[in-house]
Amino acid sequence: MKLHAAWRIAIVSAVLTLPPPAEAGGSSRGGTFILRGWDARGQSLGGAAALLVRDEAAVHYNPANLVFLDAPRIGAGTMNPVPGLDARFNVLSFGGGLLDRRASRDGTASVRRLAVAASFSHLGLELAGGSRWNEGSAGVAAAFSFNNYNFVGLGWRVLKSWTDLEEAGAWGSALDFGFTTRLTDRIWLAAVARDGWSTIHFPHRHETIDPSFVLAGSFERLFGRLSAEIDAVMRAGSLHGILCGAELILLEEVLAIQGGIDVRNTDYERMIPWFGVSAGYGGAAVSLAFGFDPDDAFGRQTRVSAGYGF
Repeated sequence: MKLHAAWRIAIVSAVLTLPPPAEAGGSSRGGTFILRGWDARGQSLGGAAALLVRDEAAVHYNPANLVFLDAPRIGAGTMNPVPGLDARFNVLSFGGGLLDRRASRDGTASVRRLAVAASFSHLGLELAGGSRWNEGSAGVAAAFSFNNYNFVGLGWRVLKSWTDLEEAGAWGSALDFGFTTRLTDRIWLAAVARDGWSTIHFPHRHETIDPSFVLAGSFERLFGRLSAEIDAVMRAGSLHGILCGAELILLEEVLAIQGGIDVRNTDYERMIPWFGVSAGYGGAAVSLAFGFDPDDAFGRQTRVSAGYGF
């Protein structure tokens, strides 16, 4: 392996060995501000999207990949996180590339020198007794390409929850970090720290969100149509799960199908299957994803998202 590829692997590995903050617990009080994915295409890959998602949704999966936004693009998605209950999770993100383009000599990769994006999310649900719970976030992110091989990204989110339950509201902020490197035209690596730093303020206490460290690898465009990714998710110093996803392009920029497995290694190991389909025409795209976890209160999930590039 060439020297420049070796040191890039070393950088990715080093990010994953960073210890989580000492004050971090299992999460912020019962899972507050813990996002379960973002768009339908990323989730249909089993959540293994730190490399394969390179549009405006990268603001969630890996902000470094925003450099692939050649032109402004906007995306939105929605889902009912708890089937049978009055609940809705909505997301909105938009971004674009800035400055000059950086293209590889073989023409297989073209990125912008700089990219910026913004994101918004809202979770609303009705609790027992008619009370309402709301969580919202608003964030900004930026990415920079050192060259057409190495990219970094940083995202900052403001978090807020509000409810009619006494002394249950909270607010805070969190930072996400991402690094993507291209080893060859088909092999990519990434390291992502989600909620790498956070602070959550409740009326009588302060907490943090337990950070997640993701190490991802992908093999792309086999026969020009098939790409696959695998992510290792570390949380609280141990392996939290493995995410595996693959995408098959049936018609270039028109139709693709995805499938993935989310293997959870929490109290006990379980596998959550996902599959989906994406269709596009011109600058527009729409994705639909389905997943089923019989051992989780969230159970069956259906997600839909749409995007448009200007």
